[in-house]
Amino acid sequence: MSDALAASQDSAQAFEVHVRRETGRFVEVAARSPLQAHVPAYPAFTVETLTAHIGRALRVFNTIISGGSYREGEVIEAPAGTAVVEWAEEGLEPLLKGLAEVPPDTLVRLPHRTVDQPVSVIAPLLAVEIGVHRWDVESVLGEHAATPQDLAIREIQNVFENFVPLLASAGVAPIGGTVRLQATDVAAGWGISVENGRLLAVRLPAEPDDATVMVSAPVEDLALIVWKRWLPPRAGVEVSGSADVLKRFLSTGYIPDPRTTPAH
Repeated sequence: MSDALAASQDSAQAFEVHVRRETGRFVEVAARSPLQAHVPAYPAFTVETLTAHIGRALRVFNTIISGGSYREGEVIEAPAGTAVVEWAEEGLEPLLKGLAEVPPDTLVRLPHRTVDQPVSVIAPLLAVEIGVHRWDVESVLGEHAATPQDLAIREIQNVFENFVPLLASAGVAPIGGTVRLQATDVAAGWGISVENGRLLAVRLPAEPDDATVMVSAPVEDLALIVWKRWLPPRAGVEVSGSADVLKRFLSTGYIPDPRTTPAH
């Protein structure tokens, strides 16, 4: 096995741990929450419909891993009422079993993709999806568990690698400068700008640069900001420079805004 493939497999296995933990936390919180309550962080969802969304995601990806048939836009029926929580949880073990049995370099076609990708990308993608929605469902009771640093970094990278090319590669209005996101608890930073109508985001070294606005915060908070879940000002987040540039960046449609986006 090549060094690159071994590293990819180790990374995928680490994110399988995240998938298990985030799913467990999600269903635990959902079970204690009023099912018909609208989720404050994503009001188009109720606890019940967001739980069904997680259960469907686990089953869709398990179908893809196992080589089964899944058509884009196909709706998987979920049970109504309290049964939906157990149903969502029951989707976890078959998925993890499939990930353990299928070689990580096996190519599969993922939803909303036009090019086949290796199975090894599925655990990181699902860890992000479930982790972000875990935070969403926690907003019902106001009890937020911490997000591990490597998962928070992956959440940010997921936005810039997967959403931005689809949603912000053309027609983006100028934001009036550059944004730097700098983690205060881990060596991670990102630089964001708009050039010729295209949103650009790159990983940066720890050294400061001449960004128009700097956002310094723990990487978990940076992930919440990038995902438009918890916008500054807030405790633990320092913004220096032009706050207007930051606001313009966050108002662009590089990712669906959970405050206004329909449930899916």
